Amino acid sequence: MCRRHPLTKWGLLLGALLTPAAVTGQEPAGKIIVLNTARSVDRYRLTEEEFRRQMGGQTIIDVNLEESDLDAAGLNDLIAREHPDLVYSIGSQAFHLAGAAAGGAPQLFSSVINWQRFPQRAGVYGIANELSLSQELSLLRYLLPKAVRVGVLFDPKFNRERIAEAKAYSKDVGLTLVEKSIDNPVNDEVDDALLELLPQIDILWLVSDPGILTDRDRVEGIFQAADEAGKPVYAYSEVFIGFGASLVAAPDIPTIGRQAATLAQSLLRKEEPAAAVQFPAGSNIILDACHLAKLNTEYNPDALDSVNRLLECH
Repeated sequence: MCRRHPLTKWGLLLGALLTPAAVTGQEPAGKIIVLNTARSVDRYRLTEEEFRRQMGGQTIIDVNLEESDLDAAGLNDLIAREHPDLVYSIGSQAFHLAGAAAGGAPQLFSSVINWQRFPQRAGVYGIANELSLSQELSLLRYLLPKAVRVGVLFDPKFNRERIAEAKAYSKDVGLTLVEKSIDNPVNDEVDDALLELLPQIDILWLVSDPGILTDRDRVEGIFQAADEAGKPVYAYSEVFIGFGASLVAAPDIPTIGRQAATLAQSLLRKEEPAAAVQFPAGSNIILDACHLAKLNTEYNPDALDSVNRLLECH
């Protein structure tokens, strides 16, 4: 019942394991409030659709925040009225709203950029928005073994914790992270930081950061500067292939929805998950060999079994 409130090989295998229960009667009935930051955003919409498909006959009360004026007080009223067994937030805005509400239902989240920057609370579970740093950085080292100096621009409001953690992981896999922190970045600051950063690095690592990637013009400017400097870009979403990314390691969005459903079913059964926050189980790896050749950057041909899509010159 629904009411509306005013991949890699491993990824394919894990996706198969995260399909709906063969006997739906074994799954507990529950009531779930789903807060979606913006259903018009494809990754949010696809995540919710897959979650709902996996959850079968659960009672779901869904709220699309881009079409709702729901605030923390309103969410508290909704929770008090409906007594949900779970509140599932998709996206940072929805997660922030759920955290501001005082309702006592367990909370689940996904698609939240750098979830570590939010206050850590008991009874909160989720699927991280990013692949694990060990996976991202090990993959980079494996596919592009000569790209050892890795540059990254970030806004500390969004990525301080993740970049600090990445610096430690980089050493473990033989990479050197060259980071530039930019507070309240404006165009001139980003341009100046890029001009300083690019000569020092072998590859630019683009991380999910709304402070840096403010709009299309900013993104195009970053890629243009990297291309003119002859430096490849490693990105987190396949949309950046169209801008000129040479390597992409992206979470598989439907798999995130399936993982969230599996975690939700465990919570409805009152089972405590082994980890409160899980990394995405599936990934899509894209390597643009043609663009790498233009930049005189070599890739490891023995690593191509890790790649979902290989783009070659025609």
